[in-house]
Amino acid sequence: MNTIMNSVPAVWSIAGHDPFSGAGISADLRVAAALWQPLRTIIASFTAQNDQTFFAAEANSVHWLDQQWKALASAETPAAYKVGLLLNPESVRFIADHVKPGIPLILDPVLGSSSGRSFVSSDLLSSMRDYLFRATSLLTPNRPEAEIISGIKIDSEDDLKTAAAIIRSQGVAAVLIKGGHAEGDTLVDYFDDGKKPFFLSTKRLPGSFRGTGCALSTAIASYIAKGEELRDAVVAGHSYVQTAIAISFREGSNHLLSFGQTPHLSDLYYSAKPEGKFAPMPRAIGFYPVLPNVEWIERFAKSGVQTVQLRVKGESEATLRQSILRAKEVCEANDILLFVNDAWQLAIEYGAFGVHLGQEDLDLLNEDDLKKIRDSGLRLGISTHSLEESARAKTLGPSYIALGPVFETTCKSMRFGPQGIARVGEWVKRLPQIPIVAIGGLKLDHAPEVLAEGADSIAVISNLTEAPEPEQRMNDWLKVFSR
Repeated sequence: MNTIMNSVPAVWSIAGHDPFSGAGISADLRVAAALWQPLRTIIASFTAQNDQTFFAAEANSVHWLDQQWKALASAETPAAYKVGLLLNPESVRFIADHVKPGIPLILDPVLGSSSGRSFVSSDLLSSMRDYLFRATSLLTPNRPEAEIISGIKIDSEDDLKTAAAIIRSQGVAAVLIKGGHAEGDTLVDYFDDGKKPFFLSTKRLPGSFRGTGCALSTAIASYIAKGEELRDAVVAGHSYVQTAIAISFREGSNHLLSFGQTPHLSDLYYSAKPEGKFAPMPRAIGFYPVLPNVEWIERFAKSGVQTVQLRVKGESEATLRQSILRAKEVCEANDILLFVNDAWQLAIEYGAFGVHLGQEDLDLLNEDDLKKIRDSGLRLGISTHSLEESARAKTLGPSYIALGPVFETTCKSMRFGPQGIARVGEWVKRLPQIPIVAIGGLKLDHAPEVLAEGADSIAVISNLTEAPEPEQRMNDWLKVFSR
């Protein structure tokens, strides 16, 4: 028995059979295997097709849907449902009646084949709206399908927003409108859950690839089964499929090929896609103390530390100005790279080396603000705690990205739980060519494992400032990075 696979809750795929294995359940199985995700299958429909021609399609009987469902339900409860090709209202009603409330359901509303065969009927779409949409956590239509469901033509990003809002008003909790059928050099998907919609974009590759919609919905369901929240699962699923397309293009295959490496993150933005990148770090960050006042910087100035962050909280602007000015003088005299936390305007004014911003800080910036920071020559570091935040940070082209908290921390209130050391390695793989700083609850004993995962730097706050002998603790940390 494979205890690795059987210890992970399964995804149930309720979808169609493609005898040529380009799409449907065959594609779902390839994705799940690549992601080491157990997948159960319920055949809801049969098709007769190959890569060139679509011959026929027929719904499976409700009797056989019921038999398959009983076989799975008697053995387990799924972590997520993925629903694909449904061909009649009876199949829709059966699934709506049998899915368990509270279990995420990803619905790929297959309203046509890649060869142009339409499966749309007014009865089918009405039954989805009446029975299945209200059980759907995420609907993943392509643009033509989104136009049918929303009733509007989609020609712009504003149209995407309008269509998504209309579709959500029909009962689904969230919608991801795929951009594969649009034109242009950039592929753009749009996600809307009624909270903070975002765009995902990547370079469009020439050619037509079968099973991309099946792969995307299955990848999202798989990431949910692995514990990701929906928004992060969408980011991870999109990145998986775009990497699979790139590999398939390189290998000359119109079927999506499986792969084993961790996919790089796609670009993510909330309004307009930012332009430009920030200057890179001129040298390794090394050990990275985050210090609460300039006195601490003065205390460690002769230690040999190469990078520090000044994180002043709860002080007046006058005190903050004096602190930044003095910290800059101390750091320049000792060849230390000084990052200022949050106060980017003052960092520019006083000529600091860089600024470190959190996600809330980024929310307050517009493109003109980002341009001012870039044009000033400041390096930019960004805090991240999730795949969504990391994809957003990557899109800005920062000088480094910080991941945290790796472990429990008392330095600030966090809505995200501990990430764990393995997550550091994932960030390194998903964000190539961007230095990764691990932060949050880290101690000297953690350093070898964190650095083995590929982190470029470790940042600490209380482990240094609350140490019985801070100078000795600083020396111990610096030795870790001198090996």
